[in-house]
Amino acid sequence: MELEECFADLGGSEDGGRVKRVRADSATVAREPAQALDAPEPEPSAAPAPSSFLSPSVKEYLELGMAIPGKPGTDYPVLGAVPYTNFYCDEQPYPGFFADMETRCQAWHYCDIDGRQASFLCPNGTVFSQGVASCDWWFNVRCALSPALYPLNARLYRRKRKQTRPKPHRLIDKKLVDEIFL
Repeated sequence: MELEECFADLGGSEDGGRVKRVRADSATVAREPAQALDAPEPEPSAAPAPSSFLSPSVKEYLELGMAIPGKPGTDYPVLGAVPYTNFYCDEQPYPGFFADMETRCQAWHYCDIDGRQASFLCPNGTVFSQGVASCDWWFNVRCALSPALYPLNARLYRRKRKQTRPKPHRLIDKKLVDEIFL
């Protein structure tokens, strides 16, 4: 009896019923592939492709993949190095941490008390949150509000004085907090 006849006997019929078909002949199915489990692995003869072989768009896709929600370059900036911008610490009234608006907040600057500037870049998919002075996911930060939060830096180097009466500990009001933290 052939395999097709066996399958027809198991419930298939030629008059509109379901007929099972053989996907491969039985000699191929029963054979196991040869395996050398105990043999040492051969050294690869071909070297992996150098990273310069990949196009910039392929590199970007491989780096970002689908791990970061949104579209790179559209929803959030994708910079490989800190660009030169028009941000200068000399123009800031106090030292501290400042999001760079020209880079859509991916770059940020630290201005020390002597006026020196150090510039940094948040990892791709993140931007500098002026409210908490650290990098956060792009969808958690409202970059456009950063300049309104620059005064938060005033508290960093302020000397503590004896307070005769209690003063508010915040420099921002509830409305601004509600706008920052969705």
